[in-house]
Amino acid sequence: MLKTKSFFLFLLPVFFVLHGFIENYDFVPVKDAVLLTAVYLGSSLLIVLLSWLLFRDFTKAALFAFCILCLHFFFGSIHDFVKKTAPGSFIAKYSFLLSAIGVIFILLAVLLKKRKKPLQAVTRFLNLLFLLLMLVDIVMLSGKIARHQKISSALPPGFMSCATCSKPDIYFILADEYAGNTELKDLFQFDDSSFLRQLAARNFHTIPGSFSNYNYTPFALASILNMDYLALEGKARGKPDLAYCYEKIKNNIVLRFLQSQGYQFYNYSVFDFEGQPARTRETFLPAKTRLITAQTFLSRFDRDIRFNLVTKFKSKSSLKIITYANKKNNEHIDALTKQIAGTKTGAPKFVYTHLMMPHYPYYFDRNGIEQPFETLLEGRQTNKQAYIEYLRYANKKLLELVDHIQKSSTVPPVIILMGDHGFRHFTEPVAPEYHFLNLAAVHLPGKPYSRFTDSLSGVNLFRVILNSSFGQQLPLLKDSTIYLAD
Repeated sequence: MLKTKSFFLFLLPVFFVLHGFIENYDFVPVKDAVLLTAVYLGSSLLIVLLSWLLFRDFTKAALFAFCILCLHFFFGSIHDFVKKTAPGSFIAKYSFLLSAIGVIFILLAVLLKKRKKPLQAVTRFLNLLFLLLMLVDIVMLSGKIARHQKISSALPPGFMSCATCSKPDIYFILADEYAGNTELKDLFQFDDSSFLRQLAARNFHTIPGSFSNYNYTPFALASILNMDYLALEGKARGKPDLAYCYEKIKNNIVLRFLQSQGYQFYNYSVFDFEGQPARTRETFLPAKTRLITAQTFLSRFDRDIRFNLVTKFKSKSSLKIITYANKKNNEHIDALTKQIAGTKTGAPKFVYTHLMMPHYPYYFDRNGIEQPFETLLEGRQTNKQAYIEYLRYANKKLLELVDHIQKSSTVPPVIILMGDHGFRHFTEPVAPEYHFLNLAAVHLPGKPYSRFTDSLSGVNLFRVILNSSFGQQLPLLKDSTIYLAD
């Protein structure tokens, strides 16, 4: 049977998902991996049926479909290998790769069409290969399950348990690229004091001289949630430091401490956390399987080619999908945050809400009227007036969200409302500090704000909050900034 039945065609997608699931254990839900497997199995059946129309032989059709699936599943790894071995070479360009792949598949189709001998040896080899690979993966998965433990309840080093703390719900709301009022006054001639007064009326304390430690979101967030500076290899916003930041965000010390105190985490952000991938616009594939599908051909095409094609050929419908992605995500994340605020849970909540506002594109003016589509396209980030209009719109949405959280909470919650860094899209040189000045306002039950200084950076924000409301004695670090070049 292993000689004559093309099991390999269906073993391949099962192996691909299983292997990816094991590599990203704890990050991909089982049900989503099963759904992804079902999608791939259905796709395999469709491709082999279409191939049969060409070959009129199921074994040949299965082998041809198998090669198509291999290209899809492993394209990213192949492309990365070519770029690494021949950096900057023409053979690493998509124009060459796609042309070469097209030629290869035409030749493969011709050879299979002409072949008269049976393909029993190839069929048996591929069947045995993937059965063996899946057996190895099953053993590895069994080992991971046996060794797996849920996130440790032990306190991180340097922390103390606080049995007498009230453990209120915590909402960490990050308004991306929300500049501090000093920057708004100096560079935009706009005074945000009205918004700050409205926050004060809701018992918020604003840090007037707040600033981020890094001028790029993943770096700033990694330092905020780990309450420390990052051990970077360089001072540029690229690999390997970017990958390091993503890992630091996934397994950050603030979350570890709160979970040790019994908190349940809710990730409503654009970043992946352990067991909770980012909330982004979904495709026909389960969103939480992106860690498995990121290297596939369609994912690479979407990331590297589609935007350039859409821009070059000015496909307005496709451009709108890309341009309005942040708007859709903001609406979804806002709704999720309001929903969890009104949901009674058996454990205190730590909710991380990341809204891409007033970050570009600047979708609305101050009155909530949508800006023309043409003003939202790439390259319009420098429009200061549109930024302020969107910021004023964001103020209303943030106050609505804060009001909903406070109204829905039976116990006064902790709410942290801040920007990750300042405005960055300047057309003329500005003093370096303006890249870092950000909004930072906190609402703590009982208003224990005496430990907050007028100038506080991101690495110290949670240190002060945990010291003030959770009985910790964390020392403050020296506040400083690190500028990361493009």
